[in-house]
Amino acid sequence: MDAKDRQILEVLQREGRIAHTRLAEMVDLSAPAVLARVRKLEEQGIITGYQAVVEPEKVGNPIVCYIGVTLVHHQSEPLEQFAERISQYPQILEAYHLTGGTDYLLKVAVSSLPALESFLMMELAAIPGVDKVHTSMVLSVIKANGVVPVALEEPLRVPARSVNGHRYNGNGNGNGNGMY
Repeated sequence: MDAKDRQILEVLQREGRIAHTRLAEMVDLSAPAVLARVRKLEEQGIITGYQAVVEPEKVGNPIVCYIGVTLVHHQSEPLEQFAERISQYPQILEAYHLTGGTDYLLKVAVSSLPALESFLMMELAAIPGVDKVHTSMVLSVIKANGVVPVALEEPLRVPARSVNGHRYNGNGNGNGNGMY
């Protein structure tokens, strides 16, 4: 993947319905070249699909929450069974298998608090092997663009600061050796 492919990916993530001719102008390539690159990115599995972003509240599901689930057993069979079960629920928008104290993190959208309670008690808690469920409701969305950075980035540079009168840049001492 080269710099032009990265530019194409950045634009497509923000403007998935852009015409190939407009995309070609934005990345300074011909339309046929852009189309060939997009098809190649799709064939390589880098672009896995296109979808409309829908506002949950405007389609009757104003309650969005994140649910952490811990299972009793961590062998492959119970994990696979849980994953299979949760993939069947349309109210689960995203599901992640995690490291740490929580086994799964689910993003859920429902129509009401009674619908959430029903989902938690009658569906999720009823799955064999579920030990703990922790729910956090979304109060407001600060950032949710879903855009994956694709540009090559420079390593993060921490701005220099002063600690007890000594210049310290967070990456090391005044001359970059990690001490101050």
